Parts: sequence; structure tokens; C-alpha cells
Amino acid sequence: MDDDEIRERINDKEIHRLLAPIVYLVVLMVVGIPGNLTVLMIYRQKYSKSVYRTIIWNLAMTDFLFCTLTFPFNIGRLIRYFTFYELWVCKAFTTLIVFFIMYSSHLLVTLAFHRFRQVCMPLRRQVTTENVKYWIIGSFFLAVFLDIPECVLQPIDEQTLKDGNVNVTGYVCAVSFKNNIYAEVYNGFLTFLFTLYATILFVLYIVIGRKMYLQRRMRQETMHTPSHADELSSKITKIAVTVSAVFALSYLPLFVLKLVAGKFDQQNLSASAFAALKIFERSYAFNHVANPFIYAFFDNRFRQQFKVLIMTIFCRRRTQAESYQEEQNVTRMRDTSSTTVS
Repeated sequence: MDDDEIRERINDKEIHRLLAPIVYLVVLMVVGIPGNLTVLMIYRQKYSKSVYRTIIWNLAMTDFLFCTLTFPFNIGRLIRYFTFYELWVCKAFTTLIVFFIMYSSHLLVTLAFHRFRQVCMPLRRQVTTENVKYWIIGSFFLAVFLDIPECVLQPIDEQTLKDGNVNVTGYVCAVSFKNNIYAEVYNGFLTFLFTLYATILFVLYIVIGRKMYLQRRMRQETMHTPSHADELSSKITKIAVTVSAVFALSYLPLFVLKLVAGKFDQQNLSASAFAALKIFERSYAFNHVANPFIYAFFDNRFRQQFKVLIMTIFCRRRTQAESYQEEQNVTRMRDTSSTTVS
């Protein structure tokens, strides 16, 4: 038996330890693709043009592409955990994942900055529907620039596998790696960026929340009831805060694991610990699935449009089925008439 056959046999034995993270990713993919597609359709067709809509739509597009492109890759590199030979595939998709992480981060910071200017500096120059495209383009190219080292440094991690008295080399497209000093520096830099972005979001929304609280209190003292604009502002802020919080919490395990990569032997972990580690390494995937549920929870208008969309799809399918049935009935009647005449 050659090394490839031994490696395949060891990989097949490891599948049961990876079943939980595989199921986790499959469920997220099945939920995330239609969920983000729904956001794209509703926000494009039913919401008027605004800075908020533009940022949310681009965020949903990022999440949709993430679910469509990177989930199958993540599932594949778990199924072929020790037999991932294609370095270029590993580099291409891990680079894409880091790009989506960076781009999403920049969009969330842009949204927080926009809300901060609206609430705390309403008389200053604002992000508008005309110039928001420059913020988005800048966010895109900054993400590309910060992503370049990932394409260079991402390795195929070689691990020694034991099969009885025989040792073979396993090839892993690793999430967390420290193959050289440059990789350690880059992982540290990514962790610093994550901490910086999370801190910026936290501070901005604390300031925004305090300002909105003071404004609401002032209106209550003057016996003014909240206007529609106030309610809309409050709703948008709640959505932005929740989306940012989910982003920070879902990405935290990934960057912690990047820092401690190589500090322990994964092969000696128990089956449950190994599965939990692989789920934690991919906890960031939850961030790209959760947003449609956040919009549905806080935005009654989104919920209503979602119901309308579902009913439209259901009625269309029902109409198509009825039309098909009528055509079948007409065809049978014609066949019956032809047989009778004959």
C-alpha cells in the first residue's frame, strides 16, 4: 500500500471527528444563501435610496458571495482534511475569505461613522447617497491591499500521520498557521486590526447611544412624542449595533486561535475537542448568515416584505401548477374526443 492510499485511509477514519463542523457549515450554507438573497431583493426593490440601504445592500452582497463561494470550499477542506494537495486552491479561497472579512469590517465601520455624523454632528458634512460610493470603493480596495499577504503566506500545512508503524505526511489547508515569522507578524496584524475595528465600533455606538438617550429625554421633558424620523433613526441604530456586535463576537474565536496556532497538538485532542476546535475556527461563518434574521427582528417593514415575497412565490407556483393541470385536462379531452370520433 503506497503513501497516498494510507493517507486516504487515515483521512476516511478522521471524517467522524469532523462530522459536527461539516454539518454546522452545511446548515449555515443552506440558511445563508436564500437569506442573503432575500435581503438583496427586498432592499433593492422595496427600500428607497439612502446611505443606509446602500451599505446594507453591499454587506448583504458580501454575505451572499461568502455563503456561495467559501462554504463549499470550507466543507471540501474538511472532507479532504489530510489530503488537500492543491496549494493554489487553498491560497485562492483563504485569500477570498480574508477579503470578505476585511470588506465587511470596513462597511460596518463606514455605517457606524455615518450614524455618528447623523446623530452627533447633524450640522456637519455628512455621508450622502452621492459620495457613499467612494466610501465603498475605498473599503473594497483597502480590503484588497490588506489581503495581499494572505495570498503569499497561506501554506499547505504538512502533518505527520501514523498508521501502525508507518508514518506518512498529511496535507492540510489550515485556518490557523504559523509556518514562519512573517505569518506570525501577519496574524498579529490581523488580530490588531480586528481589535481596532471592534473598539471603534464599540466607542462610536456608545457615543451614539448616549446622544440618542439625551435627545429622547429632552423630548420627553418638553412633552414631544417621538416622530417617525426618531423611530426610524432608533431602528437603524439598533440594527447597526446588533450587526456590529455579532460581527465582533463571531470573529473573536478565529483571531484568538490564530494567535495560539501551533501551541498544541491537534491530533492528540479528543474527538469532541477536535470537532469543537474546527467549529470555533469557523465561527466567523455565522456572521455572514445572521444579518437577515437581525433585519427581520428589528424591522417590521422587512418582515412584511418578506411575507409578501413568500406569498408571491407560493401563489406563482400554485398558478403554474393549476395552469399545467388545465393543459393536461384539455389534452385528455382532445384525446378522448379524437378516440370517440374514430
